Amino acid sequence: MTSPMAAHRPSNVELLRSYLRHRDDPQPFLDAMADRAIADLGIDVDGDRVLDLGCGSGSDAVRLRGRGAEVVGIDLSSEDLVEGRSELPTLVRADGGRLPFPDGTFDGVYCSNVLEHTPDPGAIFNEIARVVRPGGWSWVSWTNWYSPVGGHDIMVLNYLGPTLGPALWTRLRGRPERNVPFDGLWPTYVGKMLALARSTEGLRLVDAKPRYYPSQRWLLRVPGLREVATWNCVLLFERAGSGRVTS
Repeated sequence: MTSPMAAHRPSNVELLRSYLRHRDDPQPFLDAMADRAIADLGIDVDGDRVLDLGCGSGSDAVRLRGRGAEVVGIDLSSEDLVEGRSELPTLVRADGGRLPFPDGTFDGVYCSNVLEHTPDPGAIFNEIARVVRPGGWSWVSWTNWYSPVGGHDIMVLNYLGPTLGPALWTRLRGRPERNVPFDGLWPTYVGKMLALARSTEGLRLVDAKPRYYPSQRWLLRVPGLREVATWNCVLLFERAGSGRVTS
């Protein structure tokens, strides 16, 4: 196993700069997001067997392995699975709501910005609870619909709702190539995701916070405001059993 490496933590300004260039060159933004997430993870993953659920281009998986974890990456889209890079961990094409692993296979599950890309986020939570060993951990983030980029490719027009917003975008600019609402992208709301998280059997919600300004946890306790002010949310879970996860 490689020695764990220190994680660079990009600032919000660095993330914004890379995001503004992501349409022409998305990989630097994906790498910066991965650097930020792993730096903020707050869990020593050295020696852990970790599932990167929805690994996409593999940026997060590479960094988890760099911190000493044994990583398995899964993604449903074959287009997103990047093959042929020696630094990538094991990659599997699979549905996050029907994982091809036995119960308790992993010490932890890392799931970044997946919930908005499935019509059934409850199935994701249930599968996380199933494949994490007792005492293990899970880190889950997602982009809520009423954040500035909640509509992804139709950003800003998502504030008009998941029906009117996409219709206006299509009229003005044509149908988006990816992340079409209800076809690759589903509206996710903070209140509903928190309710799902708290009701998933076998998972204990340890912490819930905005991803980009985690000290402002109080925002997630305010209905309405949390839907527009958090932008992206992070949930930290412990699998039922004696574990090491603390808020």
